[in-house]
Amino acid sequence: MNRLCPSVKERTVYQRKSTGFKCPEALPERSNYSLMPSVSSPRKRPAPATPTPADFDVKILERIFAPGGALELQMKARGRDFEARPEQLEMAREVSRSARDGAHLLVEAGTGVGKSYAYLVPLLIWALDNKKRVLIATGTKALQGQLVERDLPFLREMFIANFNRDFAFALCLGTSNYICPRRLAKAQVAGLFASEKDVQALAKIQEFAAKTKTGRGVDMKIEPPASLWAQVNRESDLCLGRSCPLYDHSFFFKARREAEKAQILVANHHLLFAHLSTGGNASGVMPPFDAIVIDEGHSIEDVASSYLGAEVSNLGAAKLIELIASRRSGKTLLTTATFPDKGVHERLLQETAQTAREAVGKFFEELQLALNLDPNRSTNVRMTRPNLLHDHLGEPLKNLEDVLLQARQLAELSGDESLVKELEGFANRSAEMRRAAKLVVSQSERGYVYWATCVPRHGDGIGSAVRAPRLSVHGAPIEVAEALREGLFAKFKPVILTSATLTTGASFDFLIDRLGLGTPPMVKDDEGEEKKEDEAKETKKVSAPVPEAARVTPIFRQKQTEKLGAATPEELAAQSQPVEPPRTLTLGSPFDYRKNALVYVASDLPDPANQTFWEEAAIKRCAEVVKRTEGRAFVLCTSFRLVDQVANFLERMLGKKIRILRQGEMARGALLEEFRRDVHSVLVGTTSFWQGVDVPGESLSCVVIMKLPFAVPDEPIVQARVEEIKKRGEDAFTSYQVPQAVMLFRQGFGRLIRTGNDRGIVAVLDPRVKTKRYGQTFLDSLPDCEVTHQIERLSLFVAAM
Repeated sequence: MNRLCPSVKERTVYQRKSTGFKCPEALPERSNYSLMPSVSSPRKRPAPATPTPADFDVKILERIFAPGGALELQMKARGRDFEARPEQLEMAREVSRSARDGAHLLVEAGTGVGKSYAYLVPLLIWALDNKKRVLIATGTKALQGQLVERDLPFLREMFIANFNRDFAFALCLGTSNYICPRRLAKAQVAGLFASEKDVQALAKIQEFAAKTKTGRGVDMKIEPPASLWAQVNRESDLCLGRSCPLYDHSFFFKARREAEKAQILVANHHLLFAHLSTGGNASGVMPPFDAIVIDEGHSIEDVASSYLGAEVSNLGAAKLIELIASRRSGKTLLTTATFPDKGVHERLLQETAQTAREAVGKFFEELQLALNLDPNRSTNVRMTRPNLLHDHLGEPLKNLEDVLLQARQLAELSGDESLVKELEGFANRSAEMRRAAKLVVSQSERGYVYWATCVPRHGDGIGSAVRAPRLSVHGAPIEVAEALREGLFAKFKPVILTSATLTTGASFDFLIDRLGLGTPPMVKDDEGEEKKEDEAKETKKVSAPVPEAARVTPIFRQKQTEKLGAATPEELAAQSQPVEPPRTLTLGSPFDYRKNALVYVASDLPDPANQTFWEEAAIKRCAEVVKRTEGRAFVLCTSFRLVDQVANFLERMLGKKIRILRQGEMARGALLEEFRRDVHSVLVGTTSFWQGVDVPGESLSCVVIMKLPFAVPDEPIVQARVEEIKKRGEDAFTSYQVPQAVMLFRQGFGRLIRTGNDRGIVAVLDPRVKTKRYGQTFLDSLPDCEVTHQIERLSLFVAAM
């Protein structure tokens, strides 16, 4: 038995001679353990209780996380400070217990708990002891980088030094992140280049590919044009696999082989859902794994909904057609073909592609007119009526698909396997786009919400022409609870969700229900009696029809059936295992918020319901706050319009003394880097800065929350979810909108205190936290802090910082 700790049957106490790290035998009423073999006493003693593997895990974890333990020794060896945190050990114990029992777990761990070590250490012990593999799915690249560049290498050293056990880990990226050597070689000969800039960028990619070990685009010093990268990256539907002459040089398959050796995989949320929807462990995009940690798990519902939906955009359609037959270069997929009458087929492909290109223009022009979309304004408009548009894309894309498949037959006869795969792949993409457009136009999928989006695009530089906006149509499942229950929680055990914000009102109920981990929702019959939805299916008299998505959303079943070509969705449903209620754990932060944080509530401002008066007063108050803190502030807004209003005012009032940075004026990473560098700057941003941003130290000493982050009520997905909740007879505001806003509010607050030495102010400029009944829920969700309504208190607090 190859465990981190020897079997209790060996009857000796384990000793690591090199470090003195002990793994004790579990004996009752005994706190100190000898380093020598156990010696029987002449006196008779009660037989010790038989320890279990879980007992050993607890002892191991205590010796790792306790003062003087392996974690402290390893940190000191690397010149890092260590502070034992009881919350970290408690989380590690619960993660270990859930892994052993195969039980799902939700852990809310406040900032500073050290949750990555708290789940990595026990899961590494479990994986090594049981020959298992664990996936860590994160919501941000920053956390991915922390895990693979810092946390896992550190723990690997610790496990080798203290347990003489090694492990492997791997970062998993989507297939399109890798250079494909075959496609790169083809691009050198027959690339569909749009400009001289593409040719120059191709030379840099070639130079990089010759030197790199990873072949990942993210490791390049330049960001190549998207149109060029699409010609040289690895795409699963265009890959020849083992039959490729350059298979041994494939960066993707090298990474895949390394991942198959690893005990820990690190990926993002989107890749997790890609894996689930392409067959899961049977044939997914990653090696099979046994357990999952979903870190930053508070946003998983929205990620699942967006991933499982359908989308067609003018830019995406144009890109697809350009890759098939370039209008600018005149080249096509058939340019390098050698089969007879190639010229005839290439002209036919060009003509068919041009017809499809014109159809795309017509479709989105009609969309813009039908919904009155302003090209200069970001807009989401819900589409509530089927066939509002004519499906101009259906026939042209079908014709394009047919021409590609005809050419594929000729390429197959000529033995050009590479061209066969390319033509087949692009034919399938044309078919997928055609089906997605049909689904949205006809609104044929029950339980979905449909909408259109317009996003303006600015020119490349001063004086350049404004480009056409990005237009898109979407369809997405309104609720994903059943899909998650079937495709995720019933198939993997354990699934551990963790974040600093998983509860609302000190309860996990909201998240449990939204993710499908609770009991089915209740519906009311004509007599007003409540029934579970499973029972309601058999009841003819229901006051409000329960949408299909609220009962069963067999998204994963459908996709798995398509991928595996075997079991029917119904057969797959029958195989699903029941999901036990999850275990839950709430851990506060070890930081002293009472000492280090001040919450200022501007209770004297107008109610935001009177938008004009509130905005004017709140923006002025914002300027007063950041003036008192001498910048060093995030200003978190709930819309891009408010971002511009606040930034413009602050520039006029404070711009000579304090630099004002605003979201959109440069890339997000560059914006954060400028904010960190200029200590007295102010960064004004919206959604993406409420969460996943880590700026410890003096640079961020104040967070201004302009408005409670309620989702925009006419946002299509929010509107549809509210309607579904109301159909079940529930109060959508208290059961969905408030809890959702509370979680994001807590994320915004969490930007402030990132280390035990951080001090600062959170200013809430929305008086509803005091004037509305639900407002106290927001304040109650925060750590124990001093709360003031006096702005003068800010100056005193800043002076003491």
